[in-house]
Amino acid sequence: MLSYKYNKLCVSLFLISLCFCTSHSYSKGKIYGKSKTLSKEYIKYENCRLRKTLINMKDGQKDGYKCIYKRQGKGKDVTVFQPSPICQKSFKCKTEVQ
Repeated sequence: MLSYKYNKLCVSLFLISLCFCTSHSYSKGKIYGKSKTLSKEYIKYENCRLRKTLINMKDGQKDGYKCIYKRQGKGKDVTVFQPSPICQKSFKCKTEVQ
């Protein structure tokens, strides 16, 4: 009877000590060598908003429509050719390197 109580006490003390022994690492992580994400070049985008829609003429005949978009930042206008006169109001376009 005494050994059963002793074993039960030892097991419970062992489990409690395990709870106190485990801890999280709160130190900052360090990257050894070159970081793959920091060295990668990312493509930057900006908003392009619809300025106007024009009829595209080719050899005197109508050849679809062109939608002209103004960039949010500085740069040339973006022209998109399409068969229908319905242009979307805005989209994300690549920024120009100036």
